[in-house]
Amino acid sequence: MPEQSSSLNNLLIEQLALARQRDQQAKENNAKGVGVEVPITGTVLSSAYEQLRNAAEYAEEHLLLQRAIKRFCKLNLFVTKQHHDVFGRELIVELVQAGYLPNGRIGSETAERVNHVIKTYMEAFGHLRQVHTDRELATGWILAFISVEIENLLNPHSQQQVTVFFAYQHFLQMIAKDQFTHLPDSSNYELCMYIAVHQALLKSDADTIRHELFSLYQMSAQDIHGFKSFNEQIDKLYISELTSRLKRIISRYGAPFRVLKSLIDDRPDVPELLQNRELFMDAYRAQINHEYRHVSGRLDRGLFKSIVFIIITKVIIGVAVEVPYDILMNGRVILLPLTVNLLFPPLYMASLKFGLRPPSSSNANTLYNYMETLLYGGSNQQIYAAEKRQESTSTRFLYALFFSIPVILSVLALQKLSFSFVQMMIFFIFFSTASFLGFRLSTMVRELELTSRQTGFLASLGDFFYLPFILSGQWLSRKYSKLNLVARFLDVAIELPLKAMLRLVRQWIRFLNEKRDELY
Repeated sequence: MPEQSSSLNNLLIEQLALARQRDQQAKENNAKGVGVEVPITGTVLSSAYEQLRNAAEYAEEHLLLQRAIKRFCKLNLFVTKQHHDVFGRELIVELVQAGYLPNGRIGSETAERVNHVIKTYMEAFGHLRQVHTDRELATGWILAFISVEIENLLNPHSQQQVTVFFAYQHFLQMIAKDQFTHLPDSSNYELCMYIAVHQALLKSDADTIRHELFSLYQMSAQDIHGFKSFNEQIDKLYISELTSRLKRIISRYGAPFRVLKSLIDDRPDVPELLQNRELFMDAYRAQINHEYRHVSGRLDRGLFKSIVFIIITKVIIGVAVEVPYDILMNGRVILLPLTVNLLFPPLYMASLKFGLRPPSSSNANTLYNYMETLLYGGSNQQIYAAEKRQESTSTRFLYALFFSIPVILSVLALQKLSFSFVQMMIFFIFFSTASFLGFRLSTMVRELELTSRQTGFLASLGDFFYLPFILSGQWLSRKYSKLNLVARFLDVAIELPLKAMLRLVRQWIRFLNEKRDELY
């Protein structure tokens, strides 16, 4: 007897089966031709630098390959201006040496497809400049398309797109559209919804979303006016208020879909399981338990990355600002403020883990019931955004006054330790950054929760003290992501000479091998 299924379930089964076929075909295509063999010389050095560079950028793990491709393209296409006909092979070689791709698994035909992608979008770049598009803007757009398309080529993952589309269809039905008609971009509600789903469930960046929507709408980079207009629209909608409001709602109700995504990633037989209610729901419950058991490990990895990020940026800023300032003003390095600024933020971050605990068993049941209702009949309740409270001027002033108390107390404590104004500013910058990164770590637990967690008095008191620093850290993080001075320093001071040296070494080894072959 066939299982009762919702229309979304049938859609999910069909699209997952197609996605699996596309990914399998892409992997087979990648192996065609002569495998690109990479000499092991420089592999350890290149891989170690990549780990350092990723720590300095603090990107999501699933974006690391894409970001590495983007950096390579920016350096070789817009700085050294390498020829396109050798670009594909060199890119694959560097990605293998950095540890992103297995050695010898990518064929020469894929290298040629990479060259074709580069040629297509570099022609579009030339056309953008001809229609007087700002050079920096055009460069950003083109690098986005090149990096995402090449990453999709080398590491096919169509199933992620299926998960996003499935969640998009659900939230399109469940979130009442009429509650947002007063917002400026309400005419683009569906687009904002799709962007918000990507942001909330996959933590996708603008580059990924830009490329996927471009592909979904089957647009062409040769239509340069349409290409420019599309990119301008995505830039606007990605940061719009409507997208932000939708993202908050989807994040709040996204836990069942995050578990589903993990299940799809771990189990290739999900399309078959979905056809049997009992088998799929058993697998789904097992996946919930798996996610709960492994959230501690994810927290440990995230904490390690955050601490390394803090230390790297602190050491560079300490050498560039704090140490010269001390020598200039005092004739020597003042050790106490320097030590506190270096050690306190990472130690504070390490302590945050003790306050985190996995979701409850009742939450697991809620996730289970939500997904079962969604896939096998019934209906979930309509979702409404929390109404924004209108606060008077006096109320906002009172909030600001209360928020200033933790800052004032911190200033008084630092004065007791003889911190100068510059040393205090550095402390607040890194403490705020650590507070925000710690808050982001706590979202790893909240992302698996669908039920509201009650906050006790002590937790509320902690939130009161740390909230000003979390908000400051969020603002600093946004500014840092735009400037990213540490990453730029590493690009210029280390990556550029390192990659140039490794390329010369590879060319020398290739030359020696050719000469040796001539002797036989």
